[in-house]
Amino acid sequence: MQGPLAWALIVWRCSLVFSSFDKILSVLVHLLPGIVFSTIRWWNPATFEAMHPEGSLQRATWPYVEDKSYLWTWLFLVPLVAYTLWQILYFLIVNVLLRQRLLRDPEVMTSYRELSKKAKKANNIWWRLSGLLGDQNRILMFIFLQGIFTIATMALTVPIFLSYELHSLFQILKVSASVWNGGSFLLEVMPRQAMLKEKNKSDTKHVQDQMDQSITKVK
Repeated sequence: MQGPLAWALIVWRCSLVFSSFDKILSVLVHLLPGIVFSTIRWWNPATFEAMHPEGSLQRATWPYVEDKSYLWTWLFLVPLVAYTLWQILYFLIVNVLLRQRLLRDPEVMTSYRELSKKAKKANNIWWRLSGLLGDQNRILMFIFLQGIFTIATMALTVPIFLSYELHSLFQILKVSASVWNGGSFLLEVMPRQAMLKEKNKSDTKHVQDQMDQSITKVK
């Protein structure tokens, strides 16, 4: 919840655009679990009093997680094993069992197709890195890069979990990034899309007028 799911909000530039249901849903899916987790971690009434020793405003370590090896096990190793199993099953199902169907229908979206489409359109560092071994190996590079991203962001969950300041800063960063991306989308992307749409309509109308003139001349 504070690992790959949360960091994807920033890395893949999820945008808070209220006119788009898909974009709102994407932001909420990536944002809300972390906010709920933070609330339970730092503001749960059952542990809130224990985290503020009497006569002190300083927060104490959450009594149930003083052993850091316990944290590394349940916030890093267990999720990493679960992710690895999921990645293996996903690869076998999507790229082996359903390979022919996906080749026949390019409109079917997979995580690789969706993310690579965004990366290619933006021509960002992820697109350039995924092409280091050639276009034919982009999916393997994508899996490799996603693995590195997952390990790094999962490792960050432990220091974030232990620090109220880091936890709060991370929540602010996620919300700010989604709002900033949403504003950039409204001010930059949507005007370009509107201009392109108008240009296409104008080109279509021009072609239609030429066809009508040609038909009139023939008559």
